[in-house]
Amino acid sequence: MRSASKTMLVPILLICFLPVSGALWAKRWVRGALGRAIAIDCHYGAEHRSHAKYWCGGRSRQCTVLVETNGQLHGRSGRVSITDNPARGIFTVTVEDLHSGDTGWYNCGINTPGKDPLFNVQLKVTDEPVSVPVLVFLSPTNVSCTYGSVSLSCESVQGSLPVRYTWHERATSMDSKISNNSQLDLHCGSFKRQQHQYYCTASNNRGTKSSEMVNVTVITRVGDGRGICG
Repeated sequence: MRSASKTMLVPILLICFLPVSGALWAKRWVRGALGRAIAIDCHYGAEHRSHAKYWCGGRSRQCTVLVETNGQLHGRSGRVSITDNPARGIFTVTVEDLHSGDTGWYNCGINTPGKDPLFNVQLKVTDEPVSVPVLVFLSPTNVSCTYGSVSLSCESVQGSLPVRYTWHERATSMDSKISNNSQLDLHCGSFKRQQHQYYCTASNNRGTKSSEMVNVTVITRVGDGRGICG
């Protein structure tokens, strides 16, 4: 009688080790707007506090160094600068006046006696619409009409540069443009009506956004005939 053969199944555990760069890391993908600046933080361990830091163009180890600290805490080359903060374990790379040609792969790098730690970062530069403009009062909102004025500033903090600013006055029939600057100076004594409304628009190649309305009321003081605008 033949004995039945038994097949033993032996479980095999496969462990895959993924490369981890614990000594150096940053955001893998960053995005910036044309004409504006972008700051990229590269984090590193305490063992690299005294080592020189650099930023290079390219994805491989044969990347081209664009800026480095060279034993200092700061470095600059053209539109690119680098600042090292050993106490926080961060060096920051800043690229100013972004161009479309800046899109590509880069490396945070640390100069060491052995194999330099590198971390790949992809920068994408896009043409972005402006954000809704923010209004800032540069002077008090309540001043005497005889010798005072109110100054406002309009700024769109996001979107591709250049950004064009226009101030408008709201009217019943048609709004009128009164200034092509980001700052508006309102001289209270020149007002002919009691109520005025103003707003700012910010525009670039991708579109236009309008700010909130600024309401100006002229209040006549009793006795001296002068007024307050606010």
